[in-house]
Amino acid sequence: MPRSAVLLSAALGALCSQPGCADRIGHAQPDAALPAPDAGNRDALPAGKVQTTRGSDATYTTVVDATSYTEWIYADFETGVAVDASAAWDLRFQRFHISANGGVSGPGGVEVAAVPEAFADVTTAPTGGYLSDAGDADGDGMPDYAFDQGDSWYDYNDVTHALTPKAITWVMKTAGGATLKLEILTYYDIAGSPAWFTLHWAPL
Repeated sequence: MPRSAVLLSAALGALCSQPGCADRIGHAQPDAALPAPDAGNRDALPAGKVQTTRGSDATYTTVVDATSYTEWIYADFETGVAVDASAAWDLRFQRFHISANGGVSGPGGVEVAAVPEAFADVTTAPTGGYLSDAGDADGDGMPDYAFDQGDSWYDYNDVTHALTPKAITWVMKTAGGATLKLEILTYYDIAGSPAWFTLHWAPL
């Protein structure tokens, strides 16, 4: 079983560079603060950008502070540390964007597949259906990130501007050849502030 903890780093890529300018989905602004959603078992803001804990069931929970509008933070699942863009990284986070080191985003060959089964029921990796970050096919000026293609990772409410993670288990092939499963539990902290990911994952 792979190494104990993984540091998923977060940084937020904004569609605009000013802190006062909200990310946009279409013409909406998903970064407005919301009434406090269910934030799982986290009862306080983490002290750093990334907090990873190991559960008694050998799964991991990672809280990612992706609140920066200007910085990507890169994570390497092979070593369990945050790295810079020149190193072998697996995922990076910026605002509501999740980018994988493959396709147009990097040479790592990272691929993800969306699996409809519940997290606990996924015990083997699918044989097909994997996606890498791709070029801008929809004309929005942004790469088509693997986590946004097909069944995007979130549902968007155009009244409240809330992002709600879909009930999808993501299987990821890392740059180092490992395979893991991951689910996105929340995008908000306990105060309703956006760009605080809570991720649940385990090696396969």
